[in-house]
Amino acid sequence: MLDQKSPEEVVKSAHKAADTLERASIVDKNILNIGELFTASSSGQYELPQQQAVQPFLPKHIFTLPPVALEQIQKWKSGDAAGILPEINRAYFAVENRLYLWDYIDRKDVNTYEETHPIVGVGLAKVKEDIFNAEITHVLVIATTVNISVIAVSFKDKKSLSFYRTEITTNSSGALMKTIVGTKFGRIFMLSDFGDVWELDYRRDEGWFTSKCSKKLVSPSAAFFRAQTGRCIDIAVDEDGYKLYKLVENSSIYVSYLGEDGKGYSDNVANNTKINDQARVMCPSSQYLENSQFKIVSIHPTTLEEASSYHLVAITSTGCRLYLANADDKEHPTPASNIKPSKLSLTHVRTPPPSSTTPQGVPQTNVLADHPVVIKSLYKDGCMLLVDKLTEQQQSVITASPNIGKMVTQGRSAGFAEFSNRLNVQGQVLGIAEVPKDEQMLNELASLPSKPARHFLIFTTHGLSIVTKQRPVDMLQNMLNAVGANITARSTDFGNFFDLFGTIQSCALCLNLACHTTTPLSGIELLASDAVSIPVVKGATQLLETLGQRRSPLSETEVYTSRHEGVALFLYRLISPIWNKKIVIESVQGNTVNYSTAVKRDVLVAVQQILRKLQAFMDRNASVYPQLQPQNEEERSYRQLYDLGGLISESISFLLYLLDNDASRIIKSLTPENQGRFKAYTFKDLLTTNDGRELAKALAMAIIDETMAKFGNLDIVTDILEQRCGTFCNSSDVLFYKAQKQIDAAKSEANTMPSRDALQESLKLLKRIAIHITYEQLEVIAKDYTQQGALVLAVELILTCAHARDPHNATTGYVMDGLQPSDARLEIFERKRPFYDCAFNLLKEAIRPSTSANQKATAPQKDQAFQVAFSSDDIAFHMYTYEKFINENLGRDLIQMDPPHIETFLKRQPFELERYELLVYYYRMKEEFEEAATVLQLLSRITLDIPTEKRLYYLNQASLCAKSVTAPSKQFEMLDLQKRLEIWIKQLQEENQLQFSSA
Repeated sequence: MLDQKSPEEVVKSAHKAADTLERASIVDKNILNIGELFTASSSGQYELPQQQAVQPFLPKHIFTLPPVALEQIQKWKSGDAAGILPEINRAYFAVENRLYLWDYIDRKDVNTYEETHPIVGVGLAKVKEDIFNAEITHVLVIATTVNISVIAVSFKDKKSLSFYRTEITTNSSGALMKTIVGTKFGRIFMLSDFGDVWELDYRRDEGWFTSKCSKKLVSPSAAFFRAQTGRCIDIAVDEDGYKLYKLVENSSIYVSYLGEDGKGYSDNVANNTKINDQARVMCPSSQYLENSQFKIVSIHPTTLEEASSYHLVAITSTGCRLYLANADDKEHPTPASNIKPSKLSLTHVRTPPPSSTTPQGVPQTNVLADHPVVIKSLYKDGCMLLVDKLTEQQQSVITASPNIGKMVTQGRSAGFAEFSNRLNVQGQVLGIAEVPKDEQMLNELASLPSKPARHFLIFTTHGLSIVTKQRPVDMLQNMLNAVGANITARSTDFGNFFDLFGTIQSCALCLNLACHTTTPLSGIELLASDAVSIPVVKGATQLLETLGQRRSPLSETEVYTSRHEGVALFLYRLISPIWNKKIVIESVQGNTVNYSTAVKRDVLVAVQQILRKLQAFMDRNASVYPQLQPQNEEERSYRQLYDLGGLISESISFLLYLLDNDASRIIKSLTPENQGRFKAYTFKDLLTTNDGRELAKALAMAIIDETMAKFGNLDIVTDILEQRCGTFCNSSDVLFYKAQKQIDAAKSEANTMPSRDALQESLKLLKRIAIHITYEQLEVIAKDYTQQGALVLAVELILTCAHARDPHNATTGYVMDGLQPSDARLEIFERKRPFYDCAFNLLKEAIRPSTSANQKATAPQKDQAFQVAFSSDDIAFHMYTYEKFINENLGRDLIQMDPPHIETFLKRQPFELERYELLVYYYRMKEEFEEAATVLQLLSRITLDIPTEKRLYYLNQASLCAKSVTAPSKQFEMLDLQKRLEIWIKQLQEENQLQFSSA
């Protein structure tokens, strides 16, 4: 478990897990966008799945209009205002001077709005700044044959909708404003039946010469424009609000630029009047582009997220898609959405999906054509829906969407491939729209279980269909629904699925199902994902056990299974919304500082829920995802990923508890450095860095302090914190807090018996949680102890912390085996090294106190501190610390204390002259003169570049030591050694004399 690891182990494990996630993320990062798949000037590759389980679009709900609306819609005529306002969950249609608004989510009463004159156009736009109060989110624009009115709309929490009359209105001047569109900046453009383009403006107050509402013509007058270019039949604004596109009846397209800030206007800065000719050149074999067939019926701006090589998709009456770019050529696209375009270039032609068989109930003789007859269309973020006029009375919807499987597994070599299917509808289609999402994800493989699928709305004279765009995970769920846990019944189908979408991706999708959540996180129950049954979870688990065993194509040095990479990829996608985002946002109101989550609270909770489900799934399937006593790199990685999931989950609880308990006051209690970290750090910084670890501990102490102030009882505080955020703020932190209070209390009664008792009590508490004490915390405590004359306690605590990180002294073998860098025990040694250094610094200070020391240790305290240190059974500590003493020129001081294992240390290989000289010093101090003489003799004859005088010194000292041996049994042996030493001394003296003479 996490709480059995030291803080540095937790951080290192989290860091390794984060590296694993980053490596797995390449699967998503390498997916090409649609524009990068255009390997030729035209394309037309489609797949028509026959099984319903893998259809790209499926009807999810079909609702009939309420009786009163069904009665009124019979009076609706083609060309009258009708459509969908998905931003406020309403479908609408107008009959004469009445507007009917239907809430298709609650499906209750139909609201009616009445004007004096017939309604000809309806549009919804974002509200302009500083016009209305903060409650107003949109404006509803209603155009009649006589005037244009602006109605304020308040739409909160995706449910509560209110309309407010504003008396903001202007004359229509006889123009019928059929099409009304708004930009993200709140600007409103209108297209009249004459082909004129107008801008509607509204203000808070009237001026001397201006009313609250006015309109102005932004395109040339109708007569002039028709003479030059033809009548404008459609307008559209890009999502970013910088460009207005105009489609004219001869299938030419013009672009107006709305300025770098979205508030200007430059008419017709780019255009393409030869689209038909260019399309036939790019796709010469297509019958759908012949002059008699060619007519662009709608235009749809795209986003940079979809592709940077095109910015507009035009759809023809035969279902062809024409991709156009705001640049001179497709190799040099406009780099940013607010750059003024200079040219509108056709970059790619896509022929329509193949005609499927005639829908049931439509006689073959009544079919209008062998290609789609497009009367309405929608294109958004890679998905297309075409309303095909089958007969004068019947329509259907043809869909097209990217084959994400081929995009992932084959890339550019597959070209641009799409899925397609046909949906039957009842009645005449009045409008098509997509349900808005906070963010759009073209890579549907990466869609998280907490996110709903894309949903499209088809509004007809009969009612409304909610159509879901099936993601690969939805397809897999449908396949498993059919067989449950008996995956062998369709083993070929599942094998094909894994081949199409890739084994790693498919394993991640299986985890998507196994760790599903039933919470409708969209806020709309109708859009919630279908519940995942227990048989489906069992089937997904079996797929992971069987097909997930394939070797990962990402493996380079280490051999991982696709199942392992699937876990990493799933976890990466799950935490992506929060991982690199700041933890909090600071806001200041007057003298008050407030903190809130940078990521929405419901997103944090959803991520936490699924993280816990992932851990529970791995626990239930421990034989597949072993974590205890891992035997290989994959099993170790499973443990790291599991722990990271738990750590993130706990960090979310920790953060939410912090924000719910006077965060401003708690943050203020931190050091300025930690305050800066808290405001700047991401979740990744907090969990995978040592500074993040220090910040977490500081926050834990601050929270405990705040909670203690509330409840006063430490047991209650412990229970509350362990329940709410156990990993980040648990009983070990509470004990640390209690120990810190004892140390603080001792400061107020320095050098008294109560002070010493308090320090002893603090040591008892700290030794119980030694594994959890960070090096940074230990440094502070050690300083507090030594300043209060408790050097012994400081050394004892340090060695306890080091021992807690290696209770079986594995590093002893590592040190004795020669400190090999490839040794697995190096990792443990590195965790202990900072504690060894801390102990050495205290012992060094005891020998040679610095002038900055606040409190000098007494001689008995020094002796006792060294006794505690040298009584340690951690030989690695001895070897490491002795080396530090020698490097600091404290070798003789060390030897005088006669520590254990010093002789072993001084004799260790590799040979070092300084250590052997100290060994001589050690033997002479111990009066072991025979051993001293032997070492000196060795030093005099080693093959190092040692001056002759030095060698003579070694020999003379060896002779003295030999003479000092008094044991009778050694007399003859020592006399023999002295004779040999005298001969060597004489030889060296003669050699030295010769060298001196020749010089």
